[in-house]
Amino acid sequence: MFPRMIHVRQRLESAPLGDPGEALAEGLARIGAGGLPRPGSRVAVAVGSRGIDGIVTVVACLVQRLKGMGAVPFIIPSMGSHGGATARGQEMVLRSLGVTEESVGAPVISSMETVSLGVTPGGAEAFMDKSAMEADAVVVVNRVTPHTMYGGPVQSGVLKMLAVGLGKRDGARSLHRHGFGAPQLIGEMADLALRSLREVIAVALVEDGRRELSRLEVLGPEEIEAREPQLLDLAMSMSPGIPVGRIDLLVVDEMGKEISGTGMDPGITGRGKDTAERGAGFYSRRIVVLGLTEGSRGNATGVGHADIITEDLYRSIDREVTYENVMTSGELERARVPVAAATDRDAVDLALRSLGNPDCETVRVVRIKNTRELEELLVSKAVARETEGREGVLVLGEEEAMEFDSSGKILPSGGKRGGDGDER
Repeated sequence: MFPRMIHVRQRLESAPLGDPGEALAEGLARIGAGGLPRPGSRVAVAVGSRGIDGIVTVVACLVQRLKGMGAVPFIIPSMGSHGGATARGQEMVLRSLGVTEESVGAPVISSMETVSLGVTPGGAEAFMDKSAMEADAVVVVNRVTPHTMYGGPVQSGVLKMLAVGLGKRDGARSLHRHGFGAPQLIGEMADLALRSLREVIAVALVEDGRRELSRLEVLGPEEIEAREPQLLDLAMSMSPGIPVGRIDLLVVDEMGKEISGTGMDPGITGRGKDTAERGAGFYSRRIVVLGLTEGSRGNATGVGHADIITEDLYRSIDREVTYENVMTSGELERARVPVAAATDRDAVDLALRSLGNPDCETVRVVRIKNTRELEELLVSKAVARETEGREGVLVLGEEEAMEFDSSGKILPSGGKRGGDGDER
């Protein structure tokens, strides 16, 4: 027996940016001619592996602006060891995100060749993509957001792209060799990069709680280190979560590298990072993951944070790509393969049986698409009761069965998404 589920919607922080192109133009004008590439300059535009809202539009607008200044822009994949730590693999990751020469108007130059920048005061050797070092200027485009493992005022953003993304596999290995307890090394390595590159401009992006682009700021090299922690605070203030505390079972339809560095955001699932700094109190006794996104290209880093997966997910794992990623980070447990069930139905059934087959009226279950899309969820009756009286939570329909097709594949909810619902 499976618990009946109820559609709910939670109100997430919404502050979408109206016109990214206009914000970009205003930002470039603000930093002035002294910080902009000169006519004829070869400009490397650094783009990472995350699924950032509007990334193609932002990069295309940036390329157009650079060309308008007389510069010659090109795209550099800036993602550490992602894409299997190969030039072709990293180019394909960008393609999966929609970033191609055709879509943004500039060629993609992908290489794993790096140049050593020296050793930081903390003992980490910093590296830089050779093409970036040879360029007249570098424009780093990245989202500022909480990191899956690092804490502190600098996590995932422009500085980490300078320290690790542009450092390729060499930079990633160098940082992670010191473990996740040395976040200050990100700043030290980024500082070496800022001092070594000829010119640097940052395009810092922040998403709201609905994962829509909310803020775009253009920063000169002297502004990046001071401004990024403030943008991180803004991002964290809008970060969404699951609107209850402890549950029995979390069912995640899909995980993937473009969703989170660990496939599923630990700040949402409560697995894989000390989330106290984010005020996260969510905990699930079991986590079931049903699939791996196509955009992940076989990289199942973070699968070890699940308890049960499906055979479909298991067969989607590219071991070589996944192992390269976890070997670089040093977090081998992220690649440990959980119990693999034959179908979605079997995976959910196994999870419930492992919990002692709790009563369908009292078992606490939440189902989400992935850890980026949290506005709408399916919850069991016991979870729905907990949301009563909670501001910003809407009930969108009546109880309905958790249904599967003849092959055991879980079906989308039969209830209509949308509508006014009843606020609880």
